[in-house]
Order: sequence, then structure tokens, then C-alpha cells
Amino acid sequence: MKKTIIYTINLFVLSLLTLPLLAQSNIEVPLTNPGQPGKLIINANFSDEVEVRVHDQQNVVVNHDGRDRDDNDNQAMKNGMRRISTGGSGVEVTEDDNEVVIKSGPMPNDDLDLVVYVPRNFSLKLNTIQGDVVVSGLSGEIEISAVNGDIEMSDISGTVLVNSVNGDMEIDFTEVNPDAPMSFTGVNGDIELAFPANAKFTAKMKTEWGDVYTNFDMDVEQSNNRSESEDEDGTYRVSISKWIVGTVNGGGPEYLIKTLHGDISIRKK
Repeated sequence: MKKTIIYTINLFVLSLLTLPLLAQSNIEVPLTNPGQPGKLIINANFSDEVEVRVHDQQNVVVNHDGRDRDDNDNQAMKNGMRRISTGGSGVEVTEDDNEVVIKSGPMPNDDLDLVVYVPRNFSLKLNTIQGDVVVSGLSGEIEISAVNGDIEMSDISGTVLVNSVNGDMEIDFTEVNPDAPMSFTGVNGDIELAFPANAKFTAKMKTEWGDVYTNFDMDVEQSNNRSESEDEDGTYRVSISKWIVGTVNGGGPEYLIKTLHGDISIRKK
């Protein structure tokens, strides 16, 4: 049976002198199959921070904090009129067969804090446009796509696929799946990864404007991938991409690590 909890908060500034309003709530979401692996899906377009933590309960708890920003609302003008109210915010939570989906409305003018508690054996798929992401304790499959915001992950023992546009990435693993490849890609920002000393993997690394650091005993080789093409107008193009490939503890699954502007650090714990 599909359970749907719809929680909507509308925030209005009723007068020019009204203080910012604050709305908080805890939403407890029961699971169809308590104790079994589950999946959390979060689509948070604009937020201050989204945090996912583990707890010992066999349910999902969503803590929502929405607030109007006090950023000279009274001075906002449009067609000669002053703004006296802001748009509303809303959070929708659904659960179906241990899959919990959280959606928030578009709120570029509001602060939104989400803190979600899940069992440790949960997987995560998170998409965000604006806001930081903090994840700790998960052992399932983790997929994160972020546009603007830092990503911080700790006590991770699952597989990770992360893509970021603007923001630093810091991920700490307590253990790794010996057979699972992973990917960590960004455009503007540093990538810092920490793995157990006995982890076995092959790192394929690339940064255009930055450096690569490691304290692992890594066997390193550089490969230049050359590609040639000819456009319809006869223009001949040659491009060379330089990758660093390093094997750790004899090698293992491939970890793709790539950023455009930023350093790459791979640390042994």
C-alpha cells in the first residue's frame, strides 16, 4: 500500500514590519517492510542544506525547517510597487515499498533546511540545484547530483556516484565494496577522498587546473588519449586528454575522479 504524506507550509509577510516567519516539523514515515533495505530519493531544488543521517529506528524521520529571508524584502520593487509577501514553500513525502520520496517546491527566496534520518541499510538518490549536502553513515548505493553547494560525506561504507558543478567534495569511507566501481566528478571545486589503508582500487584521475595528491603507495602511469576528427567543412581537429592512472594495493575496481578547476586528494586512513 502506498502511503502519502503531504506537508505544505505557506509563508506570508502580512505587513511591512512583520518579522520573518519560521515553520518547523518532524514527519515520521513508517516503512512497508521494516528491517529490509530501502531507498531515499530527495529532489530539493533550492535549499540552505540537506542532511541525511542514520538512526537505529526502522522508519524515516524528516525534519523540515522553512524560513523567509530577511534580505530587504520591503525594498523589493516591481512596476513601482513594493513587495509585501513572498512565495510559499512545500514539502511532499511519499512511501511505497520502502522507497521514500521527498520533494520540495521551487523556493529561490527562502531558506530550507532538511534533515532526514534513515536506517543504515538505505540507499540514496539526491538531486539539488542550490545548497550544501551532508551525508553520514549510509551503507547502500549513493547517487548525488548537485549544482551549487559543497558535498560532505562521512562514515560511508556503500558505493558512491557523485557529480557536482560548483562546490568542494569531501568523502570519507570506513570500508569499500571490493567489486564496485565508483565515480567522483566536478567542474569547479576540490575533491578530497579518504579510504581505508587496505582498500584495493584503480584510480583514473584528471584535473585541468589543479594538482593531484596522495599518501597511498600508488603505482602511477600517465596516459595521453588522442582523438582525431574532421568537421563537415573540412576542419581537422586533434585533441589530447591527459589522465593519471594509479593502482593501490594491487588494483581493483576503477574509481573515476575528475575535476576541471580544483585539486584532487586521495588519502589513506
